[in-house]
Amino acid sequence: MRILALNYRDRTHPMAGGAEVHLHKIFEKLIELGHSVMLFTTNYKINSQLSTLNSQLKKRAPEREIIDGIQIIRCGGDLLFPMNCALKIPKLIEEFKPDIIYEDLNKLPLFSPYITKIPKLIQILHLWKSSIFKEASFPVAFGVWLGEKIIPLVYKNCYFSTISPSGKKELAELGIAKERISVIYCGTKSEYLETEKIRDKSLYFLWLGRFRKYKGVWVAFEAFKIFSKKHPDVKLLFAGSGPEEAKMKAKAKKCGLENKIEFLGIVSEEKKTELMSKALGLLQTSFKEGWGLTVIEAGACGTASVASDVSGLCDSVKDGETGLLFKAGDAADCAKKMEILCENASLRGVLESAAKNYAASFSWENAAKETLFLMQNIIESKGV
Repeated sequence: MRILALNYRDRTHPMAGGAEVHLHKIFEKLIELGHSVMLFTTNYKINSQLSTLNSQLKKRAPEREIIDGIQIIRCGGDLLFPMNCALKIPKLIEEFKPDIIYEDLNKLPLFSPYITKIPKLIQILHLWKSSIFKEASFPVAFGVWLGEKIIPLVYKNCYFSTISPSGKKELAELGIAKERISVIYCGTKSEYLETEKIRDKSLYFLWLGRFRKYKGVWVAFEAFKIFSKKHPDVKLLFAGSGPEEAKMKAKAKKCGLENKIEFLGIVSEEKKTELMSKALGLLQTSFKEGWGLTVIEAGACGTASVASDVSGLCDSVKDGETGLLFKAGDAADCAKKMEILCENASLRGVLESAAKNYAASFSWENAAKETLFLMQNIIESKGV
């Protein structure tokens, strides 16, 4: 099978996130099975130092590159990407001759049904809904919100794939027919599952991800302020980067928490595994997630999570069984759940074991095979 994928990012993009991890994990497995994949995406700037001039030159990523076996085609930036899709996709179809189009709809719609009649699978990790107004300026947020409202009209004859039952429910409420929506769960790395469960945890909670408002970084910060009054020996480690980082560092210093809150930056896979394994718990404080890959990864490493009770996370965290859910945006409730994990070692051990077993039930191999089966059925249903 020949698959033409559309996404605003590839995994090397500086702003890449869970959607790009998902895309690359799925398609590198399909390539291993003998299928061909081309990804049309945006370009981005690479900073490189020119020591001879003692200045900085901003270069762009290669227009064509192979990553994980995927043929990457880059063109333009975010703002013009929908227009570039309309202009470039017919030529890419002529060159690549795809059997199916895979549109990863995680920002604005790319309107692929209006570009070609080739069968399509529309992948949606989650809907932003009103949470986009927590992250972006009003004009941008309104554009994304409106873009989601027109999805049933633009893609009315398409089939959809999402990654959680709550995600399917949201799509159905938006107006997509349930019979056209498939749930295909994300996988987890076997390397995480192979880590031994640590009984004597280190005294810290871990927050892992991009420092953005909708990710709830400030909820985690405020929750730790409350929690720390009773547990002064416990730390909060932030791993990752993002636009809120500088403000958070300044706030930590202002609040006298600079010795209790550590900012680790972007960490290696090896360090990430170590951090997840030793943590008292993972904090997942996002206002919106499609699934919650980090809580599954932490669970695979033998660590339970304290997570927002929102779409996606309410599926990846089984409340009271593999972790604890708190009311989204409620720092005081989050702090209470942190206290439970910290103070009740017996309960924490039960949650950790269940979280590891739950994580073991997901694999990228299964996700890739289910995606392939769905695409084959879509092609057959179109009589191709």
